[in-house]
Amino acid sequence: MDDPPDPGPVPDGHGISEADMAAAVASSVRVAAPACRGIVREGSGFGVGDGDLVVTIAHLVVGMEEPEVELADGRKLAAVTVAFDPDNDLAVLRVPGAGLRPLPLSEAAPDGTLGALLAWEAEGMPDPTPFLIDRPVTVRTEPVGGGDRIERPSWLLAADTEVGDSGAALVAELDGRITAVGVAWGASRRGGGGVAYATRAGAVKTLLDTSDLFQPAVLPECG
Repeated sequence: MDDPPDPGPVPDGHGISEADMAAAVASSVRVAAPACRGIVREGSGFGVGDGDLVVTIAHLVVGMEEPEVELADGRKLAAVTVAFDPDNDLAVLRVPGAGLRPLPLSEAAPDGTLGALLAWEAEGMPDPTPFLIDRPVTVRTEPVGGGDRIERPSWLLAADTEVGDSGAALVAELDGRITAVGVAWGASRRGGGGVAYATRAGAVKTLLDTSDLFQPAVLPECG
């Protein structure tokens, strides 16, 4: 990978229809709660599976004993972390009563795909941020909670992201329907910014398929 990586210019638009964007926004949530050392942490997530499951980022939920999920309709619901993948920086929350419209998952997005990253803003609703998939990459990094460096299959994106965008769905129109193609997890400020990374949707599918989604997950302790 280039150092710093160069995915090209950030796109001006996301290419998603108004109706599909409204559906994707309705599936998006904010996750917030006191975490390590009592510091309140916030991030984004989105509905999958049976509608009471939310995918977010693993590093957000470390130290969260009682995660709270805020929905686009204004409800705030208690959640439990039921799956945790430190290598791919993914977590799944069960949110009883959420009833979200789940987003389908696919990583069959060709290079150059346009879409929107649905991160929640301070005003209380997701703000679609345009992105362009430059290419799939493998990033060497530490797993959440520490340990030997691992390889994380990711998307390299041209996108202007901010602190707190982690956990947001990357949505795009694939084969005529709105689809989550990844989960935002990091950004590079070298070379002037505009560079972001996301875990690809295949890792989300694997976590959902291999986890007991009705029992609390074991999380690493605060460092």
